[in-house]
Amino acid sequence: MKEKIVSIGFILILFSFSGLFIIKEEEELSKVERRKLKTKEVLKDDFIENLEDYLSDQFPMRNPLIQLNTFLDRYLLHQTDSNGVYLKDGSIIEKNYPKNQESIKNFIKIINEINDLDLKKSQVYYAIIPDKSYFLDKKKQLKMDFESIYQQLNNEINLKEIPLNDLFTLEDYYQTDIHLRQESYSKVLERLGKVLNFEYKPSTYEVNHYMPFYGASYQKSPLFRKPESITYLTNETIKKIKAKHLEYGEQPIYETNKLNSMDAYNIFLGGPSALIEIENPEASNEKELIIFRDSFASSLTPLLISEYQKITLIDLRYISMNQIRERINFDNKQVLFLYSTLIVNNSHLLKK
Repeated sequence: MKEKIVSIGFILILFSFSGLFIIKEEEELSKVERRKLKTKEVLKDDFIENLEDYLSDQFPMRNPLIQLNTFLDRYLLHQTDSNGVYLKDGSIIEKNYPKNQESIKNFIKIINEINDLDLKKSQVYYAIIPDKSYFLDKKKQLKMDFESIYQQLNNEINLKEIPLNDLFTLEDYYQTDIHLRQESYSKVLERLGKVLNFEYKPSTYEVNHYMPFYGASYQKSPLFRKPESITYLTNETIKKIKAKHLEYGEQPIYETNKLNSMDAYNIFLGGPSALIEIENPEASNEKELIIFRDSFASSLTPLLISEYQKITLIDLRYISMNQIRERINFDNKQVLFLYSTLIVNNSHLLKK
Protein backbone atom coordinates (compact mmCIF):
# COMPACT_ATOMS: atom_id res chain seq x y z
CA MET A 1 0.00 0.00 0.00
CA LYS A 2 2.82 2.41 0.94
CA GLU A 3 4.61 1.73 -2.36
CA LYS A 4 1.41 2.51 -4.25
CA ILE A 5 0.97 5.83 -2.40
CA VAL A 6 4.59 6.79 -3.11
CA SER A 7 4.18 5.92 -6.79
CA ILE A 8 0.99 7.94 -7.08
CA GLY A 9 2.63 10.86 -5.26
CA PHE A 10 5.62 10.77 -7.59
CA ILE A 11 3.36 10.73 -10.66
CA LEU A 12 1.33 13.66 -9.30
CA ILE A 13 4.52 15.69 -8.68
CA LEU A 14 5.79 14.82 -12.16
CA PHE A 15 2.54 15.90 -13.80
CA SER A 16 2.40 19.04 -11.63
CA PHE A 17 5.84 20.20 -12.77
CA SER A 18 5.00 19.25 -16.36
CA GLY A 19 1.92 21.43 -16.09
CA LEU A 20 3.94 24.27 -14.61
CA PHE A 21 6.38 24.01 -17.51
CA ILE A 22 3.48 24.46 -19.92
CA ILE A 23 1.82 27.44 -18.23
CA LYS A 24 5.00 29.13 -16.95
CA GLU A 25 6.12 32.13 -18.99
CA GLU A 26 9.62 31.72 -20.41
CA GLU A 27 12.23 33.89 -18.69
CA GLU A 28 15.12 35.42 -20.62
CA LEU A 29 17.05 36.89 -17.71
CA SER A 30 17.77 35.86 -14.13
CA LYS A 31 18.57 38.91 -12.02
CA VAL A 32 19.14 36.61 -9.07
CA GLU A 33 21.84 34.61 -10.91
CA ARG A 34 22.95 37.65 -12.94
CA ARG A 35 22.93 35.87 -16.30
CA LYS A 36 20.88 35.21 -19.42
CA LEU A 37 18.80 32.02 -19.37
CA LYS A 38 18.47 29.47 -22.13
CA THR A 39 15.25 29.95 -24.10
CA LYS A 40 13.49 27.88 -26.78
CA GLU A 41 15.76 29.51 -29.36
CA VAL A 42 18.67 27.26 -28.33
CA LEU A 43 16.55 24.17 -29.08
CA LYS A 44 16.39 25.21 -32.73
CA ASP A 45 20.18 25.00 -33.01
CA ASP A 46 20.65 21.59 -31.40
CA PHE A 47 17.64 20.11 -29.60
CA ILE A 48 19.37 17.15 -27.95
CA GLU A 49 22.53 19.05 -26.97
CA ASN A 50 20.69 22.04 -25.45
CA LEU A 51 17.60 20.40 -23.95
CA GLU A 52 19.12 19.74 -20.53
CA ASP A 53 20.38 23.32 -20.18
CA TYR A 54 17.03 24.69 -21.32
CA LEU A 55 15.03 22.57 -18.84
CA SER A 56 17.42 23.53 -16.03
CA ASP A 57 17.15 27.25 -16.75
CA GLN A 58 13.38 27.28 -17.21
CA PHE A 59 12.61 24.86 -14.36
CA PRO A 60 9.59 26.06 -12.28
CA MET A 61 10.50 27.54 -8.88
CA ARG A 62 14.18 27.53 -9.85
CA ASN A 63 15.30 30.36 -7.57
CA PRO A 64 13.63 29.06 -4.38
CA LEU A 65 15.08 25.59 -5.03
CA ILE A 66 18.59 27.02 -5.42
CA GLN A 67 18.25 28.83 -2.12
CA LEU A 68 16.73 25.75 -0.46
CA ASN A 69 19.77 23.71 -1.49
CA THR A 70 22.07 26.32 0.04
CA PHE A 71 19.92 26.40 3.18
CA LEU A 72 20.24 22.61 3.58
CA ASP A 73 24.02 22.76 3.08
CA ARG A 74 24.37 25.27 5.89
CA TYR A 75 21.76 24.25 8.43
CA LEU A 76 21.31 20.51 7.83
CA LEU A 77 24.88 19.60 6.88
CA HIS A 78 26.28 22.33 9.20
CA GLN A 79 28.74 23.71 6.66
CA THR A 80 30.26 26.96 7.93
CA ASP A 81 30.27 28.30 4.40
CA SER A 82 28.19 27.37 1.38
CA ASN A 83 28.65 28.44 -2.24
CA GLY A 84 31.85 30.19 -1.14
CA VAL A 85 30.11 32.64 1.20
CA TYR A 86 29.58 33.22 4.91
CA LEU A 87 26.70 34.92 6.67
CA LYS A 88 27.18 37.58 9.30
CA ASP A 89 24.57 40.00 10.67
CA GLY A 90 22.37 39.38 7.64
CA SER A 91 25.19 40.14 5.19
CA ILE A 92 26.45 37.66 2.59
CA ILE A 93 30.26 37.68 2.67
CA GLU A 94 32.28 36.22 -0.20
CA LYS A 95 35.22 34.11 0.97
CA ASN A 96 38.59 35.72 0.20
CA TYR A 97 40.95 33.05 1.53
CA PRO A 98 43.71 31.97 1.78
CA LYS A 99 46.17 34.83 1.56
CA ASN A 100 47.98 34.63 -1.78
CA GLN A 101 51.49 35.82 -1.07
CA GLU A 102 52.54 35.64 -4.72
CA SER A 103 49.57 37.79 -5.67
CA ILE A 104 50.44 40.39 -3.04
CA LYS A 105 54.04 40.56 -4.29
CA ASN A 106 52.80 40.90 -7.85
CA PHE A 107 50.42 43.71 -6.85
CA ILE A 108 53.27 45.59 -5.16
CA LYS A 109 55.53 45.05 -8.17
CA ILE A 110 52.93 46.40 -10.61
CA ILE A 111 52.34 49.59 -8.61
CA ASN A 112 56.04 50.24 -8.02
CA GLU A 113 56.90 49.70 -11.70
CA ILE A 114 54.18 52.09 -12.88
CA ASN A 115 55.32 54.65 -10.33
CA ASP A 116 58.97 54.34 -11.34
CA LEU A 117 58.36 54.43 -15.09
CA ASP A 118 55.48 56.89 -15.46
CA LEU A 119 54.78 58.95 -12.36
CA LYS A 120 58.02 60.74 -11.43
CA LYS A 121 56.40 64.13 -12.07
CA SER A 122 53.07 63.25 -10.43
CA GLN A 123 51.61 63.51 -6.94
CA VAL A 124 50.97 59.83 -6.21
CA TYR A 125 49.15 57.91 -3.44
CA TYR A 126 47.61 54.52 -2.87
CA ALA A 127 44.57 53.43 -0.84
CA ILE A 128 43.15 49.98 -0.17
CA ILE A 129 39.49 49.23 0.58
CA PRO A 130 38.93 46.08 2.67
CA ASP A 131 36.54 43.54 1.22
CA LYS A 132 33.70 42.28 3.44
CA SER A 133 35.65 39.27 4.70
CA TYR A 134 37.65 41.82 6.73
CA PHE A 135 34.72 41.74 9.17
CA LEU A 136 34.63 37.98 9.70
CA ASP A 137 35.49 36.42 13.05
CA LYS A 138 38.74 34.51 12.50
CA LYS A 139 37.82 32.20 15.41
CA LYS A 140 34.72 31.03 13.54
CA GLN A 141 35.47 31.55 9.84
CA LEU A 142 38.39 31.37 7.46
CA LYS A 143 39.78 34.89 7.41
CA MET A 144 43.02 36.25 6.01
CA ASP A 145 45.47 38.12 8.18
CA PHE A 146 44.55 41.56 6.88
CA GLU A 147 46.87 43.35 9.28
CA SER A 148 49.90 41.57 7.81
CA ILE A 149 48.74 42.41 4.27
CA TYR A 150 48.34 46.10 5.04
CA GLN A 151 51.72 46.11 6.78
CA GLN A 152 53.45 44.46 3.83
CA LEU A 153 51.90 46.92 1.39
CA ASN A 154 52.95 49.82 3.59
CA ASN A 155 56.51 48.52 3.83
CA GLU A 156 57.03 47.65 0.16
CA ILE A 157 54.96 50.05 -1.94
CA ASN A 158 57.06 53.14 -2.60
CA LEU A 159 54.15 55.53 -2.16
CA LYS A 160 52.32 57.34 0.60
CA GLU A 161 49.26 55.45 1.80
CA ILE A 162 45.90 57.05 2.44
CA PRO A 163 44.58 54.55 5.03
CA LEU A 164 40.90 53.66 4.72
CA ASN A 165 40.37 50.36 6.52
CA ASP A 166 39.50 52.04 9.83
CA LEU A 167 36.60 53.96 8.28
CA PHE A 168 34.18 51.14 7.57
CA THR A 169 31.75 48.82 9.29
CA LEU A 170 29.99 45.85 7.70
CA GLU A 171 26.82 47.97 7.48
CA ASP A 172 28.57 50.26 4.97
CA TYR A 173 28.42 47.47 2.37
CA TYR A 174 25.42 46.05 0.54
CA GLN A 175 24.16 42.91 2.23
CA THR A 176 23.87 41.04 -1.07
CA ASP A 177 26.86 42.50 -2.91
CA ILE A 178 30.61 42.92 -2.48
CA HIS A 179 30.54 46.72 -2.91
CA LEU A 180 30.23 49.65 -0.58
CA ARG A 181 27.02 51.66 -0.63
CA GLN A 182 27.69 54.94 -2.39
CA GLU A 183 26.34 56.91 0.57
CA SER A 184 28.99 55.22 2.76
CA TYR A 185 31.83 56.97 0.92
CA SER A 186 31.43 60.26 2.79
CA LYS A 187 34.09 59.26 5.33
CA VAL A 188 36.43 58.24 2.51
CA LEU A 189 35.90 61.54 0.69
CA GLU A 190 36.64 63.53 3.83
CA ARG A 191 39.95 61.72 4.27
CA LEU A 192 40.88 61.90 0.60
CA GLY A 193 40.09 65.62 0.66
CA LYS A 194 42.55 66.26 3.46
CA VAL A 195 45.35 64.74 1.37
CA LEU A 196 44.26 65.77 -2.13
CA ASN A 197 43.26 69.27 -1.03
CA PHE A 198 39.50 69.50 -1.47
CA GLU A 199 36.55 69.82 0.91
CA TYR A 200 33.75 67.30 0.54
CA LYS A 201 30.22 68.71 0.98
CA PRO A 202 27.71 65.84 1.29
CA SER A 203 24.69 68.13 1.70
CA THR A 204 24.88 69.18 -1.97
CA TYR A 205 23.57 65.85 -3.30
CA GLU A 206 20.10 64.70 -4.27
CA VAL A 207 19.38 61.18 -2.95
CA ASN A 208 17.79 58.64 -5.32
CA HIS A 209 16.64 55.11 -4.44
CA TYR A 210 15.87 52.08 -6.58
CA MET A 211 14.40 48.67 -5.76
CA PRO A 212 14.76 45.77 -6.21
CA PHE A 213 18.56 45.44 -6.12
CA TYR A 214 19.91 41.88 -6.36
CA GLY A 215 23.61 42.03 -5.57
CA ALA A 216 26.28 39.71 -6.96
CA SER A 217 26.05 37.47 -3.89
CA TYR A 218 22.25 37.29 -3.71
CA GLN A 219 21.87 33.85 -5.30
CA LYS A 220 24.36 32.37 -2.84
CA SER A 221 22.23 33.19 0.19
CA PRO A 222 20.51 30.32 2.04
CA LEU A 223 17.75 32.68 3.16
CA PHE A 224 14.52 33.51 1.39
CA ARG A 225 15.36 37.15 1.67
CA LYS A 226 14.04 40.32 0.08
CA PRO A 227 16.20 42.26 -2.38
CA GLU A 228 17.81 45.51 -1.27
CA SER A 229 17.55 49.12 -2.29
CA ILE A 230 20.38 50.80 -4.18
CA THR A 231 21.02 54.52 -3.64
CA TYR A 232 22.76 56.94 -5.99
CA LEU A 233 23.64 60.56 -5.25
CA THR A 234 23.42 63.23 -7.90
CA ASN A 235 23.47 66.99 -8.45
CA GLU A 236 23.19 69.40 -11.36
CA THR A 237 26.86 69.03 -12.29
CA ILE A 238 26.66 65.23 -12.46
CA LYS A 239 23.46 65.41 -14.51
CA LYS A 240 25.09 67.60 -17.18
CA ILE A 241 28.44 65.83 -17.52
CA LYS A 242 29.19 62.79 -19.65
CA ALA A 243 31.73 60.03 -19.13
CA LYS A 244 33.78 59.23 -22.23
CA HIS A 245 34.46 55.48 -22.45
CA LEU A 246 37.23 54.08 -24.61
CA GLU A 247 34.97 51.26 -25.76
CA TYR A 248 31.67 53.01 -26.52
CA GLY A 249 31.99 56.77 -26.33
CA GLU A 250 30.05 59.24 -24.20
CA GLN A 251 27.49 58.05 -21.66
CA PRO A 252 25.77 59.57 -18.60
CA ILE A 253 27.56 59.30 -15.25
CA TYR A 254 24.61 57.28 -13.99
CA GLU A 255 23.35 54.89 -16.64
CA THR A 256 19.90 54.38 -15.14
CA ASN A 257 18.93 51.91 -17.87
CA LYS A 258 21.32 49.48 -16.13
CA LEU A 259 19.01 49.34 -13.10
CA ASN A 260 16.92 46.75 -14.94
CA SER A 261 19.94 44.77 -16.15
CA MET A 262 21.59 41.70 -14.64
CA ASP A 263 23.75 43.94 -12.45
CA ALA A 264 22.08 47.13 -11.20
CA TYR A 265 25.42 48.24 -9.68
CA ASN A 266 26.42 49.05 -13.26
CA ILE A 267 24.34 52.22 -12.96
CA PHE A 268 27.62 53.70 -11.70
CA LEU A 269 29.62 54.66 -14.81
CA GLY A 270 28.05 51.84 -16.80
CA GLY A 271 30.01 49.02 -15.19
CA PRO A 272 33.32 47.55 -16.42
CA SER A 273 35.31 49.85 -18.71
CA ALA A 274 39.02 49.95 -19.54
CA LEU A 275 39.43 53.71 -19.71
CA ILE A 276 37.03 56.52 -18.79
CA GLU A 277 37.62 60.28 -19.04
CA ILE A 278 35.31 62.72 -17.26
CA GLU A 279 35.71 66.45 -17.90
CA ASN A 280 34.02 69.15 -15.82
CA PRO A 281 34.16 72.53 -17.59
CA GLU A 282 32.50 74.19 -14.60
CA ALA A 283 35.29 73.22 -12.18
CA SER A 284 36.71 76.09 -10.14
CA ASN A 285 40.27 74.77 -10.63
CA GLU A 286 42.46 73.10 -13.24
CA LYS A 287 43.28 70.01 -11.19
CA GLU A 288 43.30 66.57 -12.78
CA LEU A 289 43.01 63.24 -11.02
CA ILE A 290 43.96 59.83 -12.44
CA ILE A 291 42.66 56.74 -10.64
CA PHE A 292 43.97 53.22 -11.20
CA ARG A 293 40.96 51.31 -10.01
CA ASP A 294 38.64 48.33 -9.73
CA SER A 295 34.83 48.35 -9.57
CA PHE A 296 34.70 49.98 -6.12
CA ALA A 297 35.75 53.30 -7.68
CA SER A 298 32.72 53.29 -10.00
CA SER A 299 30.41 54.56 -7.26
CA LEU A 300 33.03 56.75 -5.58
CA THR A 301 34.09 58.70 -8.68
CA PRO A 302 30.81 60.60 -9.31
CA LEU A 303 31.24 62.21 -5.88
CA LEU A 304 34.67 63.55 -6.92
CA ILE A 305 33.56 65.22 -10.16
CA SER A 306 32.86 68.63 -8.61
CA GLU A 307 36.42 68.78 -7.27
CA TYR A 308 38.32 68.31 -10.56
CA GLN A 309 38.46 69.68 -14.06
CA LYS A 310 39.20 66.18 -15.31
CA ILE A 311 39.16 62.66 -13.86
CA THR A 312 40.62 59.68 -15.70
CA LEU A 313 39.84 56.12 -14.63
CA ILE A 314 42.14 53.27 -15.65
CA ASP A 315 41.14 49.64 -15.09
CA LEU A 316 44.15 47.41 -15.68
CA ARG A 317 41.92 44.36 -15.75
CA TYR A 318 40.88 45.41 -19.26
CA ILE A 319 43.79 47.42 -20.65
CA SER A 320 47.59 47.21 -20.39
CA MET A 321 49.98 49.97 -19.36
CA ASN A 322 51.57 49.90 -22.80
CA GLN A 323 48.24 50.96 -24.27
CA ILE A 324 47.74 53.57 -21.53
CA ARG A 325 51.14 55.20 -22.11
CA GLU A 326 50.13 55.98 -25.69
CA ARG A 327 47.07 57.90 -24.50
CA ILE A 328 47.79 59.64 -21.19
CA ASN A 329 50.28 62.21 -19.94
CA PHE A 330 50.72 61.70 -16.19
CA ASP A 331 52.88 64.76 -15.53
CA ASN A 332 51.67 67.24 -12.91
CA LYS A 333 48.56 65.20 -12.10
CA GLN A 334 47.27 63.73 -8.88
CA VAL A 335 47.36 59.93 -9.17
CA LEU A 336 45.58 57.49 -6.86
CA PHE A 337 45.87 53.71 -6.88
CA LEU A 338 42.52 52.69 -5.36
CA TYR A 339 41.91 48.95 -5.04
CA SER A 340 40.03 46.53 -2.85
CA THR A 341 41.74 43.65 -1.08
CA LEU A 342 39.93 41.35 -3.52
CA ILE A 343 42.30 42.60 -6.23
CA VAL A 344 45.34 42.61 -3.95
CA ASN A 345 44.76 38.91 -3.31
CA ASN A 346 43.97 38.20 -6.99
CA SER A 347 46.35 40.53 -8.80
CA HIS A 348 46.77 38.14 -11.74
CA LEU A 349 43.66 39.91 -13.06
CA LEU A 350 45.73 43.04 -13.72
CA LYS A 351 47.45 43.47 -17.09
CA LYS A 352 51.02 44.73 -17.27
